[in-house]
Amino acid sequence: MRSLTALLTLLLVLVSAACAAESGLDTDRLDEVAVDMMKEHVVPGVSLAVIDDFAVAYVRSYGDAEQGRPVTPDTLFQAASLSKPVAGLVAAAIAEQGWIDLEADVTTMLTSWTLPPSGYDETITLRMLFAHRAGINVPGFPGYTLSEDLPGLDRLLLGVRDKNEPMRVVAQPGTERNYSGGGFLIAQLAIEDHTGLLFEDIAETEVFGALGMERSTFRLFYPEDRAVLAVGYRADGTEVAGGGWHQYPETAAGSMWTTADEYAVLVADVMRSYVDDSGTVLDQATAELLLDPDFAVGFGVSREEGGIAITHDGANEGYRSEFVAVPHLGQGVVLLTNSDSGLDLTSAVIDEVGGQFGWPWTGWSTPLWLVLLGLGLVVGVVVVVVRHLRKRQKGDLPARSPRHTSNRSSPGIS
Repeated sequence: MRSLTALLTLLLVLVSAACAAESGLDTDRLDEVAVDMMKEHVVPGVSLAVIDDFAVAYVRSYGDAEQGRPVTPDTLFQAASLSKPVAGLVAAAIAEQGWIDLEADVTTMLTSWTLPPSGYDETITLRMLFAHRAGINVPGFPGYTLSEDLPGLDRLLLGVRDKNEPMRVVAQPGTERNYSGGGFLIAQLAIEDHTGLLFEDIAETEVFGALGMERSTFRLFYPEDRAVLAVGYRADGTEVAGGGWHQYPETAAGSMWTTADEYAVLVADVMRSYVDDSGTVLDQATAELLLDPDFAVGFGVSREEGGIAITHDGANEGYRSEFVAVPHLGQGVVLLTNSDSGLDLTSAVIDEVGGQFGWPWTGWSTPLWLVLLGLGLVVGVVVVVVRHLRKRQKGDLPARSPRHTSNRSSPGIS
């Protein structure tokens, strides 16, 4: 039995060594998954960036921004609700500089609009609004075609017929997390009223400029900008009606345009701030506040083995986007698509990246085929040895001959 134990130990060591050798990113396999999912789910174009060791390690563009025009690394996609983590980051950055207080009562900051009375006596803070814990209604927005007139922020808060109801408190503030794009608009207006600056201007100077994100913006685009954008498509493959994309005047909640590599730069910087205080935009204490699993600001945060994972997805008309990152590993992936069916693709690619990197919730740090091969070898050896021992016990095999001095390296069976 000692020889059996030694053999099994050796096999496990060999399997582990093979697993370690396979732990790097297999970009060919990643490309294969992305292309297969594009075909299966009719996704015209994809922008992909992978983060490793707190830096952008792999960038790839697939498919078409529109028929006859391929996606390039510079092609801008609507990030949709991936805007929200960035909005939270912008707010945290200027709070760190003393421009605003995330724990301030927003009613003291608002001057151009008044939050309707709610019957609740809880103070509503910016942090509550960015954490979806202020009890505000209106989860999302349908956007506006390129020919529609765009309402101002104050008008949006009052409600727009066929677009969104008036924004108000509908649940006890500070308790449950209820997803609310409306809360982000209230926070945006409070910041603009308090600072006298437009939110998109603050984002460009305090975050995008600081990180060298030259293409990313919260500003709106018009028909003359089509050549630099990925046009949006419905799930059946038809272009978004009314011009190819919708405009979202709801800036902080969903108007950001970006590329996968630039968004990945931002995510990597937040992770560096959180892990070792080496980020550009935030210090570590503010990053920890931003990514508190119990009260995260803008980001989706979950506790995982060894630390946390941060994430968000987005859905505007004709666009789907998603990112996942693991700060304590310094790894992540960002995906932007120009299709309503894009989340089927993003989920598959994220699973592939997580499996290759061995993220905590994947269970294995190696490709499944390699794990199964190793287990198969172990099981096969165990079966052979057990059968052999049973035959000896039944007397089907002759006893082993006594050891004697020989030139052979090991005794045989006579």
